Amino acid sequence: MPVSTDGDRLRRLCAAALIMQLGAACARAQRTAPDAGAGAASGASALSTEDAGASAASSPAPPVDGAAGDEVAPVYPRADGAPEPLAARLCEALHALPARRKAACCGGGVGFHAAAECARALSFAARAGAVTLSSDEVTRCVEAMDRSLEGCDWVSPLTAPVPPACEGIVRGALGEGARCRSSLECVDGLRCEGAGPTHAGSCRPPRAAGPCGLSVDALAVVTRQSRYADAHPECRGHCAGRACADDVPLGGRCEAHAACGRGRRCVDARCSEAPLPPLGAACLGGLCAPGARCVDGRCAAPKAEGDACARDAECRAACVRPDGRAAAAGGAGGVCAKRCAAR
Repeated sequence: MPVSTDGDRLRRLCAAALIMQLGAACARAQRTAPDAGAGAASGASALSTEDAGASAASSPAPPVDGAAGDEVAPVYPRADGAPEPLAARLCEALHALPARRKAACCGGGVGFHAAAECARALSFAARAGAVTLSSDEVTRCVEAMDRSLEGCDWVSPLTAPVPPACEGIVRGALGEGARCRSSLECVDGLRCEGAGPTHAGSCRPPRAAGPCGLSVDALAVVTRQSRYADAHPECRGHCAGRACADDVPLGGRCEAHAACGRGRRCVDARCSEAPLPPLGAACLGGLCAPGARCVDGRCAAPKAEGDACARDAECRAACVRPDGRAAAAGGAGGVCAKRCAAR
């Protein structure tokens, strides 16, 4: 399916956001935010009760502690104690599980992953009453991640994709005007305006005009919510060239899917709301329904490990030739297989 502008930007800046947060936390003495100790001590979790989320919506999240002098502190401060069990379970599936499975397929150590940072930030947001998680939805996400990582033919130099069951499960509880650290903390339809990896913002409706796409959402990055802008749009229309713009109407001329608005796409240079085609059908502007991908103009299922291929797009991970070169370099003669490192 088409990926939002925010989703593209999220993947490009994910590494930078994590480095900024982790580096700041390790390199400088972090002062404890006024609310962090109280939240941890109370043990009150908004992870699975809808009533708790409803009451929290009327109460703003505690403000971020101001940095002293030139100190740069992450927007989610360090807190003592173990993470919330449900948050830890979700983050384990999103980060640690694919890292372990890839290491088993490729050999070597597990290496760095962001499970601990994910659990820390998500636990802080939950204890502040800013987000809720459903145990049932987390279970479905964990099971979907486990299934998607079976075998080794999914392994590539890129991060393993997140199944649809894992998207949209971090639900915000803060209403308009509330202090927030992430758009995920705001109720659907609101955005955490002004927030970034090192500073808080406030929950606001999407803007009609003005700048956009200028910051990274720290919690969305570590919880891998690449489509969070669907529920928390920054603009009433869409973000184009770092500025909010009106959506192109149906049938209007377009150059990109995002210009047509959420739920629509650019097909043959015109905005359309036609459904995405299933397996076997002709691609729609290069797009297909979930579970299929566009190969040579038609929607096809990814081929299994060992199947013949000519390019990476045909396989779950990569099309590998006997000489070790990527089959995409030209010609057929490849087979679908894992690729542990970039070539």
